[in-house]
Amino acid sequence: MRRRILAAALMGLWTAGAGAAAGGEPSKTAVAAYEPMAPFAPLAGSAWRGEGAGPDGAPIVDTVVYDFILEGRALQSTHRLADGSYGGRTIIFYDEGAKEYVFHYFTTAGFHTTGTVRLEEDGFEAVETVHGHETIAQVRARATIGEDALTVDSLYVDRNGVEKPGRTMTYRRLDARPKLFADGE
Repeated sequence: MRRRILAAALMGLWTAGAGAAAGGEPSKTAVAAYEPMAPFAPLAGSAWRGEGAGPDGAPIVDTVVYDFILEGRALQSTHRLADGSYGGRTIIFYDEGAKEYVFHYFTTAGFHTTGTVRLEEDGFEAVETVHGHETIAQVRARATIGEDALTVDSLYVDRNGVEKPGRTMTYRRLDARPKLFADGE
């Protein structure tokens, strides 16, 4: 049950189906995930658009694509804001020793994060440590599964331990896979 919930939840955030590739054909990247990564299989080959607002209330539009990499042992998520001002790539994998999902996130802004994902009954929670950012030390995100979308609420923790509202984003699947960066994605 939890694996199905994670797959559905991640359909929206980092975001459905193996048939999301052009023409509804199953994505070649969705076929051979190794068992612990199977919950992420519905994301492989898909693209999503998120809309929301930042802490200042300004509108944000984010596009994300997902692919299995390393023969299905990891899921790669690449995203970019619609205005081109920011983007990043996340690599999620199952840490056999720790028995948990771990991710590394690399950004166009020059900082990176490391974190974990914990499954919940109605979605998932992610906690990440931020490395190299001037003010943000940690980000906590809560994803809630809806009928046709996923809503992600985030909270930022600054270097002094003060919590500040992050952003709220609602993601929905795209029919076409966009090219996000000139260097391939």
